[in-house]
Amino acid sequence: MSQQNNDDFEHDLEAAIFRSLYVSRSQRLLRLLGLALIAGKHGLRGLFYVWPLTLLFFVDLPGAWALLKLLLLSLAVAAWLRFVYGSVRDDYDRFIKNRILKFSEIRQVL
Repeated sequence: MSQQNNDDFEHDLEAAIFRSLYVSRSQRLLRLLGLALIAGKHGLRGLFYVWPLTLLFFVDLPGAWALLKLLLLSLAVAAWLRFVYGSVRDDYDRFIKNRILKFSEIRQVL
């Protein structure tokens, strides 16, 4: 995978060739596949961090504790979303953004 920024090109022709490859249909599909792999990886990893809080949803607690149970479940979902969003964004920037991808190299995101 080769990473290129707009400042890395010596000539406008190089920048134009990179941009035309970067916006091609195959590159968009590879970026989408990479994003799906990253989101799946971090989504499952995030579940390992918040699963104890989600188990509380299945515990039968009397009346007043139901509100606490709902609060803990919403905190678990918020923590999971925050973990997944930050991790996916960081990995997308590191492995996919501004790169010409090859299908054989897409598993590096895992």
